[in-house]
Amino acid sequence: MIIVIEGGDQAGKKTQSELLVKALKARKLKTKLFSFPDYSTPIGKEIERYLHGKRKFPPQVIHCLLAANRWEKVNEIQKAISKNSFLIMNRYYQSNLIYGLINGLNARWLEHLDAGLPKADLVIVLDVHPKESFRRKKSNRDKFEKNKEFLQKVSRTYRVIAKKKNWKLVDASRSKEEIHKSILKIFLNKFLP
Repeated sequence: MIIVIEGGDQAGKKTQSELLVKALKARKLKTKLFSFPDYSTPIGKEIERYLHGKRKFPPQVIHCLLAANRWEKVNEIQKAISKNSFLIMNRYYQSNLIYGLINGLNARWLEHLDAGLPKADLVIVLDVHPKESFRRKKSNRDKFEKNKEFLQKVSRTYRVIAKKKNWKLVDASRSKEEIHKSILKIFLNKFLP
């Protein structure tokens, strides 16, 4: 099973992904964590350069690179699926859809970029207000994290698409412990009722 933790910048995706992995392992469930973009790969390094203003790409190119970054890891993902009960994804193909829509790209085109990747069984969106996002990260922001108007569009678009695609929304403005409890409850209701 693939569980995806999604959300805008500084929503707590990394923290909540790690807490979920820890909780599942404590329940003796075999679990592996993946994070995207994966900056350790050749394509991931290009994405990181772009995010920090060292490279310029049209929206179509950066979204192709983001999808290619997942394809670079597809063999590792498939191997992990065969060895683990649960894969936790700190972002996956859903974020490419959200950010691509905001960048004016076609939804079907964006979805085709990731067609064939192992599908998510559960998507949890950490819903955080842009003001809270800014409060959480004061320095070293990438080009998207600096733009409050863009972050508001991200937040709105996640909410709209979550409703359409039956993704679970979690209020991420609370304490990390409260957010974790909400995520664990969603997980247990879906997989271990």
